[in-house]
Amino acid sequence: MAVLNFDIKSVSLPNNEEGKAVFLTGSIDASTNQTFEKRLSDILSSGTTSVMLVLTNVKYINSTGLGTIVKCVDTFREKGGDIKLVGVPTKVIALFEMLGLLALFETHDTIDSAVASFGRKKDAKAAAAPTVKFPLQFKHPVTGMGLNISQPGRFKDPRTGDYFSVDAAGTIEFYEMSKIKMAELKLPAHTDFADAVAPLAASLCAACKLPNSVVDAVTRALSRAGTLLNSKAGDANETCNILLVADQDKLQVGIVSYGSALSVRPDDPALREIAGLVDEAKHQVLPTRGNLLTLVKRAR
Repeated sequence: MAVLNFDIKSVSLPNNEEGKAVFLTGSIDASTNQTFEKRLSDILSSGTTSVMLVLTNVKYINSTGLGTIVKCVDTFREKGGDIKLVGVPTKVIALFEMLGLLALFETHDTIDSAVASFGRKKDAKAAAAPTVKFPLQFKHPVTGMGLNISQPGRFKDPRTGDYFSVDAAGTIEFYEMSKIKMAELKLPAHTDFADAVAPLAASLCAACKLPNSVVDAVTRALSRAGTLLNSKAGDANETCNILLVADQDKLQVGIVSYGSALSVRPDDPALREIAGLVDEAKHQVLPTRGNLLTLVKRAR
């Protein structure tokens, strides 16, 4: 059973209020999630609305834990406070990016930076003018229930508990954490990725009822990605993390490299070749350190 340890310290904020720095060690998953949520709820109930969640020593977060973090951040903001994430491990940043969640959080490298941020006034710059007419009416993509949104922003469906955002152009993004299946591997950069990852990808696709063609396409792309990493890795001991995320619509595989294995130019021919094997191949430099190559294959 996973373990999650808490070390909670009081912190003086620039506005002379008291905040809490919550140092976590272990994993946030189904076995620890209830305790994790209760500890944050207790902090809020005590009157503290400013929290720094220090994730430096968190080794694993599953979809349940991610959903709870989103929920708790939302709850603290509703009370006029915030939860800011500190020392987020690179692979967790990569996971946030793959799930489209990174923009929902404020992240900091150090506690000092997070503390200082509580003293800054919120950006008063006006939001971009909507390019579609609000209120906007649409249906939940799974339940079919109608939703009515008066303005762009981030919202929670009270009936399903799902979070979603709507931008000024009317683009809707749902965060159905309960529908996501995830897995993680750590492999040497010289490993044959396709052989190592394909069985796990197939298992996730089966759980989400994705067709075999999804696994086949991703396996081919992984084989080519493995060749790229093998050619770029500067150290025989270099490792990378493989993050797999599946839902009813698509399979995503993220390759996180901390060394030179993915230090490539955006116009590298190998990236174009990989992109031709899946629906999307996105290479990016992560805000912490390292590079992320995300492969996306959607169900047809």
